[in-house]
Amino acid sequence: MDKHLPITKIQRGKVVGKTLLKISATRSKAVLKRTFSTQAKKKVLQEEMHEEVAKTIFEALGELKGMSIKIAQQIALGMPFLPPTYLEQMQKSFHKVPPINKALVRKIIKTELGGSPEKCFDEFESSSFGSASLGQVHHATIEGESVAVKIQYPGIKKSIESDMSILRFGLKKVAKGNDISHIVEEIGERLHEEVDYEIEAQNCTFFAKNLHLKDIIIPTIYEAYSTKHILSSSYLEGDSFETFLASSPSQEYLNHYAQLIFDSYFHSLYTLKIIHADPNPGNFIFMEDGKLGLIDFGCVKKIDDAFLNDYNRLHLDLIAGISDEEVIKQYADLGMIDEGNPKEMLTFYQETIKPLDRLYIEIFHQDHYDFKVNNDFSKRGFHLILEVQKKQFQAVHKINQEFIFLDRTLLGYYAIFERMGAVIDTREAVEIMRTHERRQHES
Repeated sequence: MDKHLPITKIQRGKVVGKTLLKISATRSKAVLKRTFSTQAKKKVLQEEMHEEVAKTIFEALGELKGMSIKIAQQIALGMPFLPPTYLEQMQKSFHKVPPINKALVRKIIKTELGGSPEKCFDEFESSSFGSASLGQVHHATIEGESVAVKIQYPGIKKSIESDMSILRFGLKKVAKGNDISHIVEEIGERLHEEVDYEIEAQNCTFFAKNLHLKDIIIPTIYEAYSTKHILSSSYLEGDSFETFLASSPSQEYLNHYAQLIFDSYFHSLYTLKIIHADPNPGNFIFMEDGKLGLIDFGCVKKIDDAFLNDYNRLHLDLIAGISDEEVIKQYADLGMIDEGNPKEMLTFYQETIKPLDRLYIEIFHQDHYDFKVNNDFSKRGFHLILEVQKKQFQAVHKINQEFIFLDRTLLGYYAIFERMGAVIDTREAVEIMRTHERRQHES
């Protein structure tokens, strides 16, 4: 690892303090300049201020390294209503952390597993074959079985609070609306879970035992070779997403794999009440015989029964085309629209949320949806959310946090389907929703 990486609380605290002071100074300077400017100039100054604050935030995350990649990914997906310059800076922060050197790998294994790599494993490759956002992955064998050993970067857990403190301060200064604390808190909770490989092991085992879908393959965890900082699982042989696309697969294969991803989401949500909530193409292994490997269970989202019932009813009603007046009642129950004057609530819904609703149900208004033809779907969603932000409605920032990980996962999958140019069959997903509604009425 980089010898200049700030690890101690004091070192990281200095970076945080310096960053917060710089953000405050940038904002104060911008406020002063805008006071004596024309309306047109004020807009330019506002954009310049956003760009400078965004650059400051992500330069600090780059200096801290640690959780910067994961935080940037979570914020970009969880808060797409931020000014565009923040999202651009986040994309730049999706860098790879330098690999752990071989001596440190040996030290971590000895500390965590009680022996050298040669003692713990039949074979162990000291050079990593892949990287994860929080660690790197090595090949090994245990009793003749091929194993993937994920080793966490040192000091990751200690970095969460310092990194999140910069984001809390910086983003609250620029996010239009009263409160984004619930979104930041939800992201923080998921990050704390992701750095604990024992939790990831439990999640992986749960899905392996309970997600019974043909052609979905989930690794087996080797508990005796796993700790909070090392995760050993069966190695899934296959192609990465990029390698798969580069192989020029047939349309049939593209559709098949996209359908597996799509179906796994709805089965997980409605059958298990928990979803794999990290829509990263790197979490899929394209295997032989049409099988799809699903890996990296650090970020999952458990769904509350009451919320799922309301969420399901809302989307079935949207698909059925109920009146706007009925829809706003459901959004008020979900905490997405403030209770108040009915006419104002209706106006807010029709101007702000309804365009997003139409986009969501567009996929379910036909038995098959072609992402090759509609290859701008996720882009349209992104721009719609930005339009909401531009209108400066306060209530948009009271998004029910349950929506964050559901909607971001779906949008993430749709972006993957666009790259694949895949056609998906939506009928089973709609039937799953209707079955859930029937069971709810029967109980």
